[in-house]
Amino acid sequence: LSCVLSVSADGLHEEISITGCSDSDGEVMYSLDGEELWYADFTNKKGVEPQPSFIDHMTYVEGTYEQAEAHQQICKQNLKSGTQAMKDIPLEFDPPSSPIVYSRDNVELGEN
Repeated sequence: LSCVLSVSADGLHEEISITGCSDSDGEVMYSLDGEELWYADFTNKKGVEPQPSFIDHMTYVEGTYEQAEAHQQICKQNLKSGTQAMKDIPLEFDPPSSPIVYSRDNVELGEN
């Protein structure tokens, strides 16, 4: 995945938008309170609203699929740029210069 965005409004509802891509695949999805409302089906080139028939159906505006395709192009360009920029970064890192000490017992914030 290249990008994940989450938005919450005062704890009443949680809206999540996911945009991700790879060299060969991609995903754009919108959800509300853990229920998937819309996703882009890039194979069939359309937006899908997988909402059950017993709810008040929410419809996304015309052009949402086209916007998802544009986001995929941006995501793939960002992925390409990021991959190119990181190609010379070594995979192994030097160990910390000072030792790290861990507590034997669990520590709770605000307790002595």
